[in-house]
Amino acid sequence: MDSKILLFALAFLTSIFTYGQSRVWRVDVEGASFFSSPRAIDLNNDGILDIVIGGGVENNPSKNGVIAIDGNSGDVLWTVKSRTQIYTSALFQDINGDTIPDVFIGGRAANYFAIDGSNGELLWEFFEGGQNESRKAGFLNFFGTQFIHDIDNDGFKDLLVTNGGDYLADSTVKDRPTARLMVLSSKTGKILKSARMPDNKESYYAPHIIGISGKEHVVFGTGGETIGGSIFIAPLEEFLEEGSLQNANAIVSDSLKGFILNSVSTDLNNDGQADIVCAGMNGELFAIDVLTKNKIWSKKFSSRECYVTPSLGHFNADDTPDVFAILAKGTFPQYSMFEILVVDGETGDVILRRERGFNQFSPAAVINFDKDEVDEIVYLENKVVDPSTYSIENKLCIYDVEQTKATFLGPQRQGMSMASAPLVVDLGGNGDFEVVVCSSTIPKKEGQLPKGTIECITLPKSVSSVRWPGYLGPNENGKLDN
Repeated sequence: MDSKILLFALAFLTSIFTYGQSRVWRVDVEGASFFSSPRAIDLNNDGILDIVIGGGVENNPSKNGVIAIDGNSGDVLWTVKSRTQIYTSALFQDINGDTIPDVFIGGRAANYFAIDGSNGELLWEFFEGGQNESRKAGFLNFFGTQFIHDIDNDGFKDLLVTNGGDYLADSTVKDRPTARLMVLSSKTGKILKSARMPDNKESYYAPHIIGISGKEHVVFGTGGETIGGSIFIAPLEEFLEEGSLQNANAIVSDSLKGFILNSVSTDLNNDGQADIVCAGMNGELFAIDVLTKNKIWSKKFSSRECYVTPSLGHFNADDTPDVFAILAKGTFPQYSMFEILVVDGETGDVILRRERGFNQFSPAAVINFDKDEVDEIVYLENKVVDPSTYSIENKLCIYDVEQTKATFLGPQRQGMSMASAPLVVDLGGNGDFEVVVCSSTIPKKEGQLPKGTIECITLPKSVSSVRWPGYLGPNENGKLDN
């Protein structure tokens, strides 16, 4: 997804319950804008989880394309250079046999890396040329969220990815290059399978797997901010055997705007089968029964667009998971207002809709603070401090859906949360939770690069459960078990 977002001043209203939590560590990163969400893994065998995140800047080389941080001290363990922005969230698998998980991560202009988790050295790089060279070679942006089973029989799970999205095309250009669904060898980076999108559209959607009647299916999406598209489901084995997606089923379509946000899945109708919740750029939320391909419910919000991948939690007293998302009033790339939204997962009824924050494009985590039946939402809330200078600050917000009350934790920091979800994690495995958040400054002068901040903040000991710890939930694939 392009980061062409115009800033517009607006009044900022807050519910005013604020108390401090201690900062564990903070890392300031030059030349980095965080669209990637943090992931946690132990890279130095000290028994404490470390943090890996993608960074860099669109169309600019950066020494901080990928960053690994010691979860105990906040020291930078290693960094990896990139030619442009790295925005996917890291996956981990040891492929070099040193017992330390290695890192798989990618982003714009055919950048995709396998990185030695112990020292940051490249194990492979998908494409070594510049962005103009990659574009001429037919390789665009990478989007990926998960491994699939080992299909080249080398003993390692392989990578399910989409390659697409013309990062140099103007928003008025409707004829875009067709995206491709791919499987890459995690050992070598070689393309093992590749197929064109069945509707010949572009794609910014990271594919993922859902089980249907005991068989794995791949879910993928097409279209963009100004290009129509669909959400498709196809049998994984058929794609792997035939290298084609022509028999994929479109379960949701829109002729004007596409589907760039990952779907999430959980059982909404109590039939034992995970259903799909997806958000379209046109401001419509859908819940789809994957067995029948019918809508369980849909909710359209006029004059709104959705840029935030939904999160799942329990926001009312029933047993069915509910849906959190954020709506933007306006049309890409001009937005005047942002609303947090909670929808009943069983009925599609709106539980909560409140105007909050500014340029809210980051997904949320979901936790339970007070040991009741209703979860709370965890996200970074951006605030305009000075409209004349576009000065923006942000702070961690815990939103109590039941009480419609915002509580702010930790320090206020300069910049804004771009698209990076907070990560709620027990770094030390001691039962106490921390939250890792990332934000970036907005350059005010031509040629100036943003600066990024990664912070780890302690959470109150009253946290009783973590339902949705970060981007794409507890399994990092969008699925929530009931």
